[in-house]
Amino acid sequence: MKKVAAIITVAVFMYSIYYDLKIGTLPIDQAATAASEMNGSTGPEQINTMPYKEKKAESGDTVISIAESIHDGPLPVPIDQLIKDFQELNNGVKPDEIQTNKKYKFPVYSRQGG
Repeated sequence: MKKVAAIITVAVFMYSIYYDLKIGTLPIDQAATAASEMNGSTGPEQINTMPYKEKKAESGDTVISIAESIHDGPLPVPIDQLIKDFQELNNGVKPDEIQTNKKYKFPVYSRQGG
């Protein structure tokens, strides 16, 4: 009986480690907040140092199309980075939630390497 209890205990322990590493126990918003607190940085400080340009969203615009028009061509960063920076600049507004005739802040990136 002790062997069965030990095997079940080890299995539960291993599953909890797997779950914690693979999925996590904190919701994503709390995990991002905890990570920024651990790094000693806060969102508003990073937002104030990130260059941006404010543009009004027109009908049919997307975050990517507006960002590409600001940069006069393809983006110099991955789309994931654009989305993350857009959400930071706009207090968590997701790219698919932008509304026509509202102003949003779009990150401006410098082109590196040529």
